[in-house]
Amino acid sequence: MVKTSYANIYAEPSFSSEMVTQALFFESLDIISEHGNWYRISQWDGYQGYVHKFYLCQEGDAQGNRVTLTDRTTPIYSSKERQDVSLLAPFGASLNCRYDSGEWMAFNLDSDSYYLKNSTESNTVPSRELVSEYCGRLIGSPYLWGGKTPLGYDCSGFVQAVYAAIGINLERDTSKQIKEASSTSIELSDALPGDLVFFDIDGNGVDHVGIWIGDERVAHCGGQVKVQSIHDDTHTRLIDHIIEIKSMGPHLNG
Repeated sequence: MVKTSYANIYAEPSFSSEMVTQALFFESLDIISEHGNWYRISQWDGYQGYVHKFYLCQEGDAQGNRVTLTDRTTPIYSSKERQDVSLLAPFGASLNCRYDSGEWMAFNLDSDSYYLKNSTESNTVPSRELVSEYCGRLIGSPYLWGGKTPLGYDCSGFVQAVYAAIGINLERDTSKQIKEASSTSIELSDALPGDLVFFDIDGNGVDHVGIWIGDERVAHCGGQVKVQSIHDDTHTRLIDHIIEIKSMGPHLNG
């Protein structure tokens, strides 16, 4: 289990190799093999890579309610009284918590107790409105190849993170997200907030993805997470590169 805010996952068991993705705080990883101070692991989405052992600890508390954190970052405290911040858990981290004295929730990790303020949202019905709201909370997050946190996303990591936060699991990479069997292809004129828009920016096939927000705008991570008109020509006019739009209607209420 990941005990830090996030853990970098590499293509090879070396910090000098390419970072291919990240795992979030409290995320369980399946260990495939051991390589000195590294593990080859598999994540919940089937993504595989190498993680250094210092990111990890034994499984945390399995009791309590599963809570997904939807603030940009959530302070995790080692003490309710002193309110010492141990780490900042990123948007999308999911952990088992028990209610503790009113405004607090608690959980155990690596034989220690930790606390967070009980500010989680009760209404997390997967809706188009909630997708748009979560996109807005991540505006300004920088681009990072392989990134899956507000400290840095790549385009498909951003889309996966937003949908995971409402309980919908998508593939990690754009090339697989576009093949999502339960999502149907639609015309641009039929797109609704929350639908996925795929692009071929470099002319070599699908290489970018964003979330339709409405009013001819897309939320995507290009340089940073932003909401951009598909007609904006200050850099790349997105409408010229759209190759497919997938309806997320089967997954969303409203």
